[in-house]
Amino acid sequence: MGNVIKRPFRLKPGFHLLIGLTGFISVILHVAYSPDPLVSLTKFTFQSNLMVAITFLCSSFAISYRKNQSPFLDFFKNASVIYMFVCIFTYHFLLASGGEYTGIRTITNVMLHYFIPIAVFINWLLLETKKRYSYKYIFYWMIYPVIYCVISSLRGLMDGFYPYFFLNPNGEIPAGVGSYSNVAGFIAAFLFVYIILGFLLIVSNRIFLYIGHKDGAISSR
Repeated sequence: MGNVIKRPFRLKPGFHLLIGLTGFISVILHVAYSPDPLVSLTKFTFQSNLMVAITFLCSSFAISYRKNQSPFLDFFKNASVIYMFVCIFTYHFLLASGGEYTGIRTITNVMLHYFIPIAVFINWLLLETKKRYSYKYIFYWMIYPVIYCVISSLRGLMDGFYPYFFLNPNGEIPAGVGSYSNVAGFIAAFLFVYIILGFLLIVSNRIFLYIGHKDGAISSR
């Protein structure tokens, strides 16, 4: 990481606390009221939203106590932007028609698939410190999705359970995708999306830095 544009908004710790608490409560209720809690625990939505919740709760406390944001925390806040983009678009375009929610899970479903992803993006856009990241961070941010796909596929080979249809080589859509080559194609497509999102995140940060430095140079004249 290189240059930095700081944005010391007073709104930031409260907004981070809102994201953290909303996410944490939503994942707990979503699993607690699930007809099969163990299945819910295997979902990327649950795991990524839990990561986001913990990240933003820690960030809220760090800001409130005027502690410096650690590179580790910055890493996960940027990862949150990418993971939540995948979460909202994968659900909306691939999974939303695959099932219906009732009761409290109707609310938690909206929170986890729409509210939290949108809030995380707004936070990055308006409140987050912009930094110059190396392009190698793209591959660091991909570590968790790769591990998730590998573990989910290995588990499916052992007990036949797959958390999503596009990881299931058996059966046809909507139960599965019919072959291991199709699964590999879906995984490759998702990893390509992660690469593109990581690239756009890094470039966007650099654009904000450039604009900020240019405006600062003009105002100092």
